[in-house]
Amino acid sequence: MLNNPFCLAVLFSLYQCYLWRVVSIPAPCGPGDPGEIQAAFKRLLKSGLANLPADGGGEESCRPGSPHEDIVQLEFDDPRAIDFRNALRPWFGNATWSSIKLHQVRQWLYWSIYNADMHCYESLTAAQQAVLTGALDLLQKRCGANVILRPFTFYLIIFLTNLSLKKWLQYGWSVRFAHYNGLEYLIRTPKHWDPVTGPRPLIFIHGLGVGLLMYNNLLQQFLHQFLDRPVLVLLQPQISQHIFHSKFLEPMTRYKTAEHLANLLVELGWVHHDPDDGNDTEEEKEIVQSLVGKRWKGVTMLSHS
Repeated sequence: MLNNPFCLAVLFSLYQCYLWRVVSIPAPCGPGDPGEIQAAFKRLLKSGLANLPADGGGEESCRPGSPHEDIVQLEFDDPRAIDFRNALRPWFGNATWSSIKLHQVRQWLYWSIYNADMHCYESLTAAQQAVLTGALDLLQKRCGANVILRPFTFYLIIFLTNLSLKKWLQYGWSVRFAHYNGLEYLIRTPKHWDPVTGPRPLIFIHGLGVGLLMYNNLLQQFLHQFLDRPVLVLLQPQISQHIFHSKFLEPMTRYKTAEHLANLLVELGWVHHDPDDGNDTEEEKEIVQSLVGKRWKGVTMLSHS
């Protein structure tokens, strides 16, 4: 059997699986001495704090050692803070720093200190919480930024504020809320606007943030200034902190979003398909033929990322 390459490959795969299971479980050693762990953690944070001399720190130059530096609050754009944040990101799956939450950092610190998983911060003893608080304070100084905790009330306030703004736009500015193939949007169309002779419709696609709350003043300026044309605002709950939305964890891909938005514009009569496109239905071809000689202006699209 050992002469068969396939059998050898299977045995080697099983051995690799065994090694993976062994290294995946926590190490059998204990948490260690708290004093030694704290000293090691401070040495880690002090690493790279000292600024090198202008000549790069040759043998004859006075080159300060990082362990002699004090851990002070760094600015967010300090190169030492940026380098340290980038060095920490691999521990969190190379996630962006803004997406790393307080609970995740506490879990990492607890695992590093106590060699165990932390499921709930509130269940820790007072001594353990004090150790984590001290370590987190030093870590945030070294990173030049605070790790944000976003409680339920934060998301609830954002949700209620955006809901109120949506109602205000509906009743105060005659805006209509609608759906199209999973897309959500706000739209206002003047009664006497004509898609051929009228000015181009305005489409606004907001970026990452907190939804309508972030763009309320800009949207009201659009609605006040452009009374002679339709205004459409594409809503994207997956990038608006709308965790209560049913599709928050199942966002539409950018390709699907672009496809459905294009179809929506056709459905609204603001744009039309290329008459040479072989995918048009007979009804669409008849509509295109009826519009021969008429001038299509298209739309004006604005976005903020």
